[in-house]
Amino acid sequence: MQYRMIESEANAKYKRWKKLFESARFIKKEGATLAEGAHLIITMRQKGVKPEALLLREGGVSDEVAEIIEDFANDGVPCYVLANALYDKISPVEHGAGIMAEIKIMANELPHKERCDVLYLDGVQDPGNVGTLIRTAVAAGVSTIAASRESASLWSPKALRAAMGAHFSARLYENVEPEDLDAAFDAVCLAADARGGSDIYETADWEKTATVWMMGAEGPGLSEKALAVADRRLYIPIESGCESLNVGAAAAVCLFEQKRRRIAFKSLK
Repeated sequence: MQYRMIESEANAKYKRWKKLFESARFIKKEGATLAEGAHLIITMRQKGVKPEALLLREGGVSDEVAEIIEDFANDGVPCYVLANALYDKISPVEHGAGIMAEIKIMANELPHKERCDVLYLDGVQDPGNVGTLIRTAVAAGVSTIAASRESASLWSPKALRAAMGAHFSARLYENVEPEDLDAAFDAVCLAADARGGSDIYETADWEKTATVWMMGAEGPGLSEKALAVADRRLYIPIESGCESLNVGAAAAVCLFEQKRRRIAFKSLK
């Protein structure tokens, strides 16, 4: 197996990877991003996702991915070894796993009146929260995720890292406005809104159809545009000693309550 060593920031390939790490706009322009971590590389192999390139830290990688690296290299994937300082500058976490991949973004066209469950991110700007939301949705059986223009890139390196491979089991749509949801999905729009509406646990039957759960940004919550298209507003009752929930925790409550109700409904048939 042949590795190509990169030791200078002036290297053209490295400069491109650095832009992919730093700029959501460049990610969109290139249709590519960086995925860091052994778990992501292992998941990619399991899902049949072939990277454009592998980037390895000079300090070495763990034994668990060495065989996968060799498999990818034998499949024609170029492998680059980056000096430690260069690798650390484009890693989404401090002291990363020592391996990342450049991958193509899986772009999807919005469907027309598709009946499915959806998680919609309305202005969620923290990439870590975005990745957590994708991971939570897939875990709860919701594999379609859409996000507004104001949300952080679904494909940023930090979002990929936080989602721990869930991207490769999901259909992702970016730059989707709230008013686009009705034409794209045959589903009831449910607004997770701490400011009002009805108690998620005391409200009946909202789970008996396909749903679009809309989650807003930390602090401001859902936008007026999102609330305007909501068929129902639901809130999670929390104890007075806590002011609010993180958006990732709120999504977990809503999506797993939906899953729980549907399981219970099936058991009654």
